[in-house]
Amino acid sequence: MGITVAQALKIGGLSQGRVLAGVQNLDNVIEYVNIVEARCEPYWMIEKALFLTTFYAVRDDVQAQVCTIEMLAERQCAALVFQKGVLSNLAPAVIQRADEVGLPLIEIPQSAQYPEILGPLTGAILQEKAFLLQRSQEIHRRLTGLILSGGGLTEIASALSALIQHPVAITDAWGGVMAATDFDHVSDALVDTLAGTPKVKGEWHSEPLWDAAQRVWLTPVLAGPQETVDGFVVVRDTAGQLDRLDLTAVEQAATIAALEIAKQKSVQEAERRLKRDFVEDLLSGAYHSVEAISARARSLGWELLHKRTVMVVDLNKFEQYYLAHREWGEERFQQVKEWLLHATSQVVSEHNPLGILVNRSDSVILLPHFEQETPPSMARREIEGLAEAICQRTQEQLDELSITVAIGGLCDSVEGLRDSYREAKAALNVARKIARHRPIVWYNDVALYVLLDRLATEPETRHWFEHNLGPLVEYDENKGTELVRTLETYFDVNQMQQQAAHQLGIHLNTLKYRLRRIEEILGTDPFLGDRQLSFYLATKLAHLL
Repeated sequence: MGITVAQALKIGGLSQGRVLAGVQNLDNVIEYVNIVEARCEPYWMIEKALFLTTFYAVRDDVQAQVCTIEMLAERQCAALVFQKGVLSNLAPAVIQRADEVGLPLIEIPQSAQYPEILGPLTGAILQEKAFLLQRSQEIHRRLTGLILSGGGLTEIASALSALIQHPVAITDAWGGVMAATDFDHVSDALVDTLAGTPKVKGEWHSEPLWDAAQRVWLTPVLAGPQETVDGFVVVRDTAGQLDRLDLTAVEQAATIAALEIAKQKSVQEAERRLKRDFVEDLLSGAYHSVEAISARARSLGWELLHKRTVMVVDLNKFEQYYLAHREWGEERFQQVKEWLLHATSQVVSEHNPLGILVNRSDSVILLPHFEQETPPSMARREIEGLAEAICQRTQEQLDELSITVAIGGLCDSVEGLRDSYREAKAALNVARKIARHRPIVWYNDVALYVLLDRLATEPETRHWFEHNLGPLVEYDENKGTELVRTLETYFDVNQMQQQAAHQLGIHLNTLKYRLRRIEEILGTDPFLGDRQLSFYLATKLAHLL
């Protein structure tokens, strides 16, 4: 809140001034006026200040004058006014440097009196601040009145657009439009910008941020006790016409939008809690009858009919990620979880809008919906497509993190959902242990691993494993070879040598050599009769032990 250098040149004694340099930045805003006749110190309040000087302290040192110019420009000084007298003229090097760094440098004659400059400028700045404060209060009262009278984000966007005569959109933290007026299209590039911005208050300036690439002003909406970024007020300003009063209105709108979003979040959190409790009871079997749990689902707007499986979307190694970046603060990690829920919700709303979705700790639980009489084969294809869409959408923003989508078996009843959930969790657990490269894991595909994982805790199982495969594991560890993997792959492809060599990425002769070494190290032929089953199971158990 202040006046521009160009406006200041028309006020009082500064009207006698002559611009020597920095004419391109005469729109710099002046909020303070001061006199400086000592060497400038970095701790001074310099940003948006206009300084008057005769350069007395550095009158004999042109290099010191140049350094003063550079420091003022770097600290975003609004302008420097030089009064002739101590120096009859500034050195060309000083003027040239001021022009290079874009600092408005104004010369006034020796006859100009400081009070003729300071008094009118200070008065103009105070008057401007008082005017902006008054208008800010009026805008605040108007927007607050909208909320108190039952209006929402749509009314806020409409009122702001009418005030500043520019298109306005209010988005969530990830770029999804919640309300808009005359804002015809939010480009993918803008969505990417909003989704990728920091979501913590300390990483944002309080003023609107200008995005030159998109030609928009972005103002964060800070809602909730942690004041994390929960949305943005976006104003399209193609011609760069917004002035300080307009931006004040935008800031006020962001404040009021924060109140509305905080209210919506409170309602949403209450709904989330009810839905989480319901899904918890459903999947744990804590209900009296199918009729009772179905009626409870309908009260939440859900229908349990045609829900035939449970999917768990889980953040991989989130605990290690948290410990490695603990200095980021709890809010940042909460935003990661929110992003997982947001991205999954988007995919479900697009591909399976009747599905049931809740968040739970580091995971999202999904019960997809199927049309009546959907054959199992078609249901599996639909689930696979849904899982792939979730993986693709979430990976766009997770950076270091990845997800696993675990899917339980298909069931034919509401009671069966509990078993499907247990299977999805079991599949997720073994997927972490066997280090699968594919992010989608079906229980039916890893059921053998689930069974072996339960057996792995028994002492007899480890003894059996070491008796069968111990020598080969020890050889691999000592020599850095991959004979256990070779044996497993050979079993997986039904002992077809050409196919096994291809999957291992080795020559056929190398495979044959490895198979001979496996027999020599084990002291027996693992491909003979019933031994095949024992050694095949042992290679699978190796992943878990």
